[in-house]
Amino acid sequence: MPLPSVLKQTVMRTSIIFLVKAIGLAARIPLFRLLGSEGTGIYQIVYSIFGFALTLTVGGFPTSLALMTAKNAARGLQLFNRLVVPFLILGVCSVSLHYAIAPYVAYYLGDSRLAFPIRCIAPALAVIPLLQLYRGYLQGIESYLQASVSELVEQAVRAGTMLLLAVLWLKYGIHAAAGGAAFGAFTGGVAAVCFLWVLRYKNQEGSAINAGKTSTLRWFVLGPEAFLFVKSSLAIMFTRLISPAADLLDALIIPRRLQIAGLTHSGALAVYGEIFGMASIIVYLPTIVTAALSYTVASKLSAGWQSNNRKDFIERSNICLEIGWLWGISSAIILFFHADELSRLIFGNEVAAAAIRWMSFAPIIAGMRELTTTILWTTDQKKGPFIGSLFGLACSVIAAYFLTAIPGFGYAGAAIGIFLFELVPLFWNAVVLRKQCKGAFSIGHLFKVSLFLVLIPFLHAPLDAFLAHIGLASSALRSAISLLFFTVNMVFYILYRFRKK
Repeated sequence: MPLPSVLKQTVMRTSIIFLVKAIGLAARIPLFRLLGSEGTGIYQIVYSIFGFALTLTVGGFPTSLALMTAKNAARGLQLFNRLVVPFLILGVCSVSLHYAIAPYVAYYLGDSRLAFPIRCIAPALAVIPLLQLYRGYLQGIESYLQASVSELVEQAVRAGTMLLLAVLWLKYGIHAAAGGAAFGAFTGGVAAVCFLWVLRYKNQEGSAINAGKTSTLRWFVLGPEAFLFVKSSLAIMFTRLISPAADLLDALIIPRRLQIAGLTHSGALAVYGEIFGMASIIVYLPTIVTAALSYTVASKLSAGWQSNNRKDFIERSNICLEIGWLWGISSAIILFFHADELSRLIFGNEVAAAAIRWMSFAPIIAGMRELTTTILWTTDQKKGPFIGSLFGLACSVIAAYFLTAIPGFGYAGAAIGIFLFELVPLFWNAVVLRKQCKGAFSIGHLFKVSLFLVLIPFLHAPLDAFLAHIGLASSALRSAISLLFFTVNMVFYILYRFRKK
């Protein structure tokens, strides 16, 4: 059976991302056992601060560059060359500022020892922005393999550095070990930039880049499209900033509110680490498929909209949304029924099971939100996703602030906050998309094509009983077989459903 055309590049992209995530997960398991729940919480807080700073530094330029390159490759190449030096300068300034304010941020968080790990991750701000800009250009010319392999290189080097320094610096304390783990972001970024730069000068694309670089006399004069490009980039930045802002606010709010609920400072960091440093890794793992689909289809949708080919645009959009919907529901069901086994398999105990079960909705809600946002961006609709994300952030912060302070309601409160953060923008995007392009988001059709998934919960108990009847005493083995069974059936159904698309 031939693979659907829209899925071909998505399968390749998903495979690479899966390897990247697998490396990250393989590194996170021993890291968690080294640092514990509290150390994982410290590591996650540092990364939330870094993510917010990185988004402010990078803005929406990589995505905007990808969309512009998809419409006009020559213009995209020219813009990329003109932005390299400004991005380097901006990165260095960001490092300096991040390093300088680290003690003040740590003081505000109530733990002066956080200054060291915050400073350890600061150098990454000098290289990651340039790396993301280059990947944006590669996405625009649909050179997905180079971008994907660079992510693989980045993750491998990052994971190695993370574990090595965490082990070496653990004798200096948990904060020092967390700082060593955070420093891996810098070494991974440097390795990925070097990898792409070597490829740049070894193939014809490198020659093209050099030619584009010398075709202009002024690097900072972007021409008549400059205003629209910057406006688009800022609009995307404000939308993208919502997610790291939510992570940062969670880091600032949840540990403190958990202490009000009766936990100690260490206990609050441990619960925060279990939710955002452990369970979130598991529940968001299935979204690599929707993220890869969003990444690969963005250029095609942008080109279709630009050429006024509405029929092709609507068809591709609906295919993407159906795949995201089916994959998300299936993944959510598996996470809900196998939370205990997944926690034992990955972390060696069931400490993250409750959080995984509470957050099992993430694959469907987050995946659909990502896809609808990308579709709206390709139609040059940047305001809609931003407003929806802003409302989602407000609802999430309010829920997290009040619910996590209720004794014994920490996991549920955090999960409800995350749920609202994803659900509100999804509803908003759906309304805007249906108004912007009629027929591009059919709610009735999505439910219709997912009716087969209703059978999965009913098959879970009989399958488990059958495996026990034939002599499989190990619950972990039965769960693994059950999970594999449902995953294979889900993939085959998706391939069958879109075989002619």
